Amino acid sequence: MANMLTRLRHARSFCTIPTYEAGPRIYSCKVRNKIPLELPTSPALTTSYTCGPTVYDSAHIGHASCYVRVDILQRILKQHFRVNLVTAMNITDIDDKIIRRASEQGKPWQELSRHYEQEFWSDLRRLNVQTPDIILRVTDHIPAIVAFIDKLLSTGYAYKSTDDSIYFETSKHPQYGKLQNIPSEEGPAVGKKSAADFALWKASKPGEPFWESPFGPGRPGWHIECSTLATQIFGSRLDFHAGGLDLRFPHHENEEAQSCCYHQVQDWVRYWIHTGQLHLEGQTHKMSKSLKNTVSIRELLDGYSADEFRMLCLLSHYRSVIEYGTDTMAIATNVLKKLRSFIKDSKAYVAGIKPATSIDAVLLQTKLAEVDKKVDEFLCNDFNTANAVTSLADLASVVNKSINQRTSELVSASESGAVQGAMNYIRDKLALFGLQSFVDDAKVTATDNQSGQSVEHLIEALVKLRSTVRRKAMETKDRTLFDICDQMRDELKLLNVEVKDHGKLTSWSYVTRKFLIFTNLATQLGHELRNLFCC
Repeated sequence: MANMLTRLRHARSFCTIPTYEAGPRIYSCKVRNKIPLELPTSPALTTSYTCGPTVYDSAHIGHASCYVRVDILQRILKQHFRVNLVTAMNITDIDDKIIRRASEQGKPWQELSRHYEQEFWSDLRRLNVQTPDIILRVTDHIPAIVAFIDKLLSTGYAYKSTDDSIYFETSKHPQYGKLQNIPSEEGPAVGKKSAADFALWKASKPGEPFWESPFGPGRPGWHIECSTLATQIFGSRLDFHAGGLDLRFPHHENEEAQSCCYHQVQDWVRYWIHTGQLHLEGQTHKMSKSLKNTVSIRELLDGYSADEFRMLCLLSHYRSVIEYGTDTMAIATNVLKKLRSFIKDSKAYVAGIKPATSIDAVLLQTKLAEVDKKVDEFLCNDFNTANAVTSLADLASVVNKSINQRTSELVSASESGAVQGAMNYIRDKLALFGLQSFVDDAKVTATDNQSGQSVEHLIEALVKLRSTVRRKAMETKDRTLFDICDQMRDELKLLNVEVKDHGKLTSWSYVTRKFLIFTNLATQLGHELRNLFCC
């Protein structure tokens, strides 16, 4: 891996890279407009770097919205536009906040940062965010950071201040402010030439961790970390650089300035991706630990599923503000429920469990082709997932209307195939967006380690048994049997299985993909049914 990345870095650094238009138009903060997405053809891979967390506390849903949205965009690039995307993320594990929090808690800073780093990755897994291909912890790369700063010093872009810290001299970079308009810095520039200059290396203070360097003991400034780490693996050119909108200035502006000077290039990053902030409903400012208005990711997942939060992100443009609250989550949850219900009903229809109807296969196939074209157009338009999801929901509504109409006509195999085709398309697109409950929906299996039998077989047996009892209840109009059927349905739903009746037939599906054990339930229901029939 290391050798491959070294070759890639040199190839990208010293060659004029041919490009192709990948299809989408993407917003550029440099020109304040959408521009064609041009990606390299040789080497035929695309690079993406995301600013990771400063691990001094638990991550909140403001962070989650950024990482989920970036994950959605990366999935679209990889799976819809077939881009060979190499992803990387840093972990800032040394910082003023980490040092201060560790001191407050009376524990080593390394222990604190490792704890919250592990928690962060655990939270991302629960949110179904794909792990980056390359993860870079800042303290593992101090020599590279020192070398980066040393080159900026030797080429005249940085200077040593009166307190022995090293600062980048922003006046030496005429394009400073290319990512957004920067108001002129006023006020005293204590220890540095200009108030706009920023620290590359912070001189050590008593009682704080430090590393040795040619310019004295200290530790890295914040902005230098990402420039060095991305340069280490991707060289002098980066295709995508992602982070929250609040990072555009000063963090990303400073990264771009120092990296352009280091590499002697006009532009270091081709496409900056900035995700909109998350606000609590009724508030106009972003979620922030300093404002004490945060909801942790774990608190989020206590009340909602990862898919429900992801749907909230999908229903807004990645650059826009997200409002989080009971009303907006109810909308996301409702959309998700309707799409899940569509999948369940379509599967039941194709399996012959739902009563047959007269299907206009040509209509469904025409609608599917229209939606496929629209979805591609929306994703090409700066990754407009909100309109793409709306189009998928419209297709689901057309299919639902067809399979739920009342008719005595029989359905043909080709018409049933049209329903299956629409279902496959919608499910695959939702899975592409990272909605876990739609990923490999038709192939979900889970095996009981004790018996070696799949859980699906156990569920199938329970549902079949319930169907037998229900048919007997319908024949005899026995209220007790109906009550037992209702109890079995309710108990199964508590354990992640939803049962739906269609006349005399019954279908089932997972509420989510989460795996649960059904052995105790089977035993309990078995005893109750045995007692009932014995009586």
